[in-house]
Amino acid sequence: MAAAAALGASWMLPLHWVGPSLSIVYVWLVLLQEKAWMRFAIALSYYAAGSIGLVRGVAVFFGSHAPIWEGAALWLGSASILALGWTVADRPWKAVLVLLFDALVPPMAFFDWMSPLASAGFFFPGGGVLGILLLLAAIARLGRRLDWLFLALLTVLLGFNLLWFRPGMVPAGWQGVDLNVGPAVPNVQANLARHRRILEETLAKGRGARVLLLPETLETDWAGNAWAIQQAVPRGQIWLMGLSVPRQVGLLTDSIVAFQKGKAPEVLFDSAFPVPVSMWHPWSRGTGYVDSQNVGYRAAWWEPVRKIDGVRAWASICYDQLLPFVWMEALIQQPQVVLLTNNEWWAQGTGIPLVQRNTAWAWGRLLGAPEIEAENR
Repeated sequence: MAAAAALGASWMLPLHWVGPSLSIVYVWLVLLQEKAWMRFAIALSYYAAGSIGLVRGVAVFFGSHAPIWEGAALWLGSASILALGWTVADRPWKAVLVLLFDALVPPMAFFDWMSPLASAGFFFPGGGVLGILLLLAAIARLGRRLDWLFLALLTVLLGFNLLWFRPGMVPAGWQGVDLNVGPAVPNVQANLARHRRILEETLAKGRGARVLLLPETLETDWAGNAWAIQQAVPRGQIWLMGLSVPRQVGLLTDSIVAFQKGKAPEVLFDSAFPVPVSMWHPWSRGTGYVDSQNVGYRAAWWEPVRKIDGVRAWASICYDQLLPFVWMEALIQQPQVVLLTNNEWWAQGTGIPLVQRNTAWAWGRLLGAPEIEAENR
């Protein structure tokens, strides 16, 4: 259990490759256990250690009124549900089925973070769908005794990673813009100042670029906000800005909107699956378009590739970056560049941003596509 917890916690290290590459060891640890309760204990240790940041993150996101048990319940509840499936994994082929089940079948697919499937990006960079199949074939060979042929294969793949593979290059003129503007607040004057700061920092940091990627949910896509952003975009630039887009009463989408001088703003991407409970909550309908009216976010489920300035781009918006089923949509479509937008003001110091970033690194490596990231703290 201590070893499994260490493997889970390794996803929070600032070294992208550690958590994804070692997650295959976690699968082996589960297979070593002879009894179902032991397999559950190993899996629970792994998931609970890697997602411990939820306890503090939930308290920050929902505010000081949020009880500590709420974060603890989400943390242990999600870890327990993910661990439950591993109780049946007493054979390698069953471990393969559990991995696919957790990744693709709700409700597990809605919070299948730290999935060992991400290790395909470490061992089979640029392999795409074939990389996933090769990883599953490798796991099917795992047993309670070390397979020296299997270890030799992994060693060769490690050498391939270090000596040969190089990810694609970011398209010329494309750039991510990190901001430190925090969340919108219930104060008109403060939000106007925040809005001006967003535009000023973007103009200052984006000089000479062709396409700028900005962080997630910076503002709501009201007509006034969109008009002001449109006026600020320099001629010849494209701003890809994260906005909350009103769709119907009580419902928005977590989107990326393209702004370009002389063209109407265009919604290019909607989050496939916004954060459950806090953003996606179809069981509770809102009455308006602001937080006090219990506003929710709609899941798009499918994230298509879009052509931007002649480049086939695909976006993974914040929470989507943790979920294997969303990344598999990218594997099928094979984009030339991956856009990563985040809003991490609520998760600083929790380890959650590192788990998210390391997961995105692994899947982007499996795609073989360069990644451009924009984060708001």
